[in-house]
Amino acid sequence: MPGMDGYEVLARLRARRGGGPAVLMFTAARRDPDAIEHGLREGADAYMTKPIEGRELLARVRGALEAHRLRRTLETQRRDHIAMLVHDLRHPLASLGLVAEVLTADDLSPEERKSSVVTIRTLCADMARLVDGVLAASRLEAGVFQVDKRTTTARAILEPTIAALSLIAARRRIDLAFEGELDAHVSADPIKLRQAIDNLVANALKFTPRGGRVRVSVEAKRGSVAFEVSDSGPGVPEAERATIFDRYRQGATGRTAGGAGLGLAIAKGIAEAHGGSVVLGEGPFGGASFKVTVPA
Repeated sequence: MPGMDGYEVLARLRARRGGGPAVLMFTAARRDPDAIEHGLREGADAYMTKPIEGRELLARVRGALEAHRLRRTLETQRRDHIAMLVHDLRHPLASLGLVAEVLTADDLSPEERKSSVVTIRTLCADMARLVDGVLAASRLEAGVFQVDKRTTTARAILEPTIAALSLIAARRRIDLAFEGELDAHVSADPIKLRQAIDNLVANALKFTPRGGRVRVSVEAKRGSVAFEVSDSGPGVPEAERATIFDRYRQGATGRTAGGAGLGLAIAKGIAEAHGGSVVLGEGPFGGASFKVTVPA
């Protein structure tokens, strides 16, 4: 274009809303490392020197289009994730406001006041779990998630989970049981591993109907300890099994319907950060079973 060199044209195209064209190829008559660096820094998808061979051009365009498609997909998923995160936070915040109004009533009985306080604590715990999940997901995605391993017991990891979620289970009339080798020793970051198990138990409680069952069992084997969360919920549809641990992933029905799409991905990331794994299986109650295995 008159008055502009190729770099300025490239920069202006990339400055357009949405990043400009899907693919921008930079071409030149000779191969200059400084020019290549400059062009790529301004947003070129590839730098090609003349003469340009047709097959190479086609391959580079296809690769750039695929990269563009993946970027757009990720951006869409993140926008959806933010929208769902806001939705998930609005519900407990609105409920807190309603409970606060109830507490201002002069004729509230001691039992009703106590019940309101318990509800506030539960809603605050839900919001804290959601915020913790977002922080963990960000660190996992940035590659800076770290675990501080120490020798502890399965019981020490599970006791806060029992205290936090047993009340929720009781309110929903779900039989929540913890069993197995609770005194088994495990080398883990108790706070991080507890977060993974919290996510799995909260997920099970969310999808288990009233009157259902959720069981957390611990099994120690040579060199490892497994925490298995089983429920009597609807299970995981076959079509969603391959992507259920993907971050920001939501399905139309079942386990991945609604929500911020982080809980299962975080559990997987935490397990892998410990040198372990999390797998999906069939539970003994007809629902799903998620097993986290970490080194002892």
